[in-house]
Amino acid sequence: MLDRISFVLGEAFIALRRNRFMTFASISTVALSFFLLGGMTYVFWRTNEYAKTIPGKFEMRVFLKDGMGFADVKETATQIRKIPGVAVVSWIPRDKAWDRFRVEHPDVADVENPLPHSYKVTINNLDLGDSVASHIQKLPTVREGGVQYLADVQRFIDQMLKVLRLLGLSGGGILLVTGGILIFNAIRLTIVSRRLEIRIMQLVGASGLTLKTPFIIEGLVQGAFGGLLSACLIDGAQLALQSQITTFDAFASLPPFPFVQALVILGTTGAAFGALCSLAAVHFPMKAE
Repeated sequence: MLDRISFVLGEAFIALRRNRFMTFASISTVALSFFLLGGMTYVFWRTNEYAKTIPGKFEMRVFLKDGMGFADVKETATQIRKIPGVAVVSWIPRDKAWDRFRVEHPDVADVENPLPHSYKVTINNLDLGDSVASHIQKLPTVREGGVQYLADVQRFIDQMLKVLRLLGLSGGGILLVTGGILIFNAIRLTIVSRRLEIRIMQLVGASGLTLKTPFIIEGLVQGAFGGLLSACLIDGAQLALQSQITTFDAFASLPPFPFVQALVILGTTGAAFGALCSLAAVHFPMKAE
């Protein structure tokens, strides 16, 4: 049993050493494919994380009609909180808003407070921004045109995030198929180049499992090395991008790249993917012509 395992592993690594150029081409191509796929997946993940924080950064201002008392203020806040998509409702008393305005504009004449009571409304879903604004505007205590928010900006960011998600899924899927075809072709070319040896082994009674396992291991190794290399490339790309961003004070630093987790995930995924592609390649007849 140990002799057979030693033989199978030896044949796999002999093939890798014998076809060094093909092995290098396969590993580098898989690494590039997983670099793009892993990079898109990482960007997609970070985009989703950022998307969760975006709604809280956009706030609506809601202004009530003149003459509203505390009971009206309280009741209106309760009704706004019941609207789907509303996360936080903060009351801004008219006196407090006027004091702040006068501090920011000290040149304003000393006149009677013209500001109404208002609210700061934070939503939890960009898609519901227009709906929330429409529901609030229908409340009887809200003045005409009393809902103010950056609707165009919210819609633009929402569409941008949707495009990024679509590009990540479609581009990643295409690259995954491309990487699989490359591994498949590399194993098939190896099989063709060794067809005479395979035929001789068949004649002396070698089983199909003994013949196919080295090629599966070969694809597994290629995929694993490609995945590990892609993790290094993604980490290097983030470091290069971070070095450029730090030159601009207006931009915050990027979150740290989970390098160890990426090594494990991409290495394991690459190994499994390479093994599956190799298994598909050796499924075809390996008999020599």
